[in-house]
Parts: sequence; structure tokens; C-alpha cells
Amino acid sequence: MRGKSVCRHAGCSKLLDAPGYCEPHAKLSYQQIDQHRGSASSRGYNRRWQKARETYLQSHPLCVRCAEQGLVVQSTVVDHIIPHRGDSTLFWDSKGNWQALCKTCHDRKTATEDGGFGNASISKGGAGQKSDPFAL
Repeated sequence: MRGKSVCRHAGCSKLLDAPGYCEPHAKLSYQQIDQHRGSASSRGYNRRWQKARETYLQSHPLCVRCAEQGLVVQSTVVDHIIPHRGDSTLFWDSKGNWQALCKTCHDRKTATEDGGFGNASISKGGAGQKSDPFAL
């Protein structure tokens, strides 16, 4: 059995069953991350994206990662294979940079790449830092 862990927030001594933040500090941490990365709309996920996403999922109804495992699972997320990080070319590349995933596979992929679930962050792709992925 694993021992208790202390909340990672500076100055908090609440004991937890698993490493991480206590509930109030987890919410604070997520709020700070959200403020830093901006709203979904400011990152390019507006009505134009929603329409493109719906069309793509209609044409690609199954999760490609589950299909590789021989499973039939409905796709619910359009994933950018190479994270676009604001690069409008990568963001809108539906033929080469989009894939249909279920939420579970997308969460797993994102956690692996971005360092979620206790994983180290992986830097992939040559995407630059551009401010508006909707600029044409």
C-alpha cells in the first residue's frame, strides 16, 4: 500500500491518497492553466471549427486507434496529429493532420504529449507560435 502524499500547492499540507493537488488547489491550478492558454474560441475552436469537426466526424465515424486494436468505437473528437500550437496550416490540414478518435484515446494521446496523468511532456512537430489559427 502506498503512503499518503502532500498537496503540491506551496504551503498546503493536506494529505492525499495519490500525488497531485487537493480539490481546492486542483481547481485553482486548472484555472491558472486555462487563463494562460486562453478560451477555446481564442485558440481557434469557434463556429467554423465546429462545422468542420461535424463534417469530418460524419465522414470518419470510428476511432482510428480503437480500430487498430480491432475494436469498433464511435469517434467523438477530431484530433490534430501534430499539435498545431496556433499554426493555422496545421490547424486546418484535414487531409494530413486530423484523425478521428474517441474521447478516451484522445485523452490518452494528449496526456502522453502534454504531460498529463503524471507523464513527462513530449515536444512533437515543428509548429510555430502563431496567434490566430483562423487567419487565412
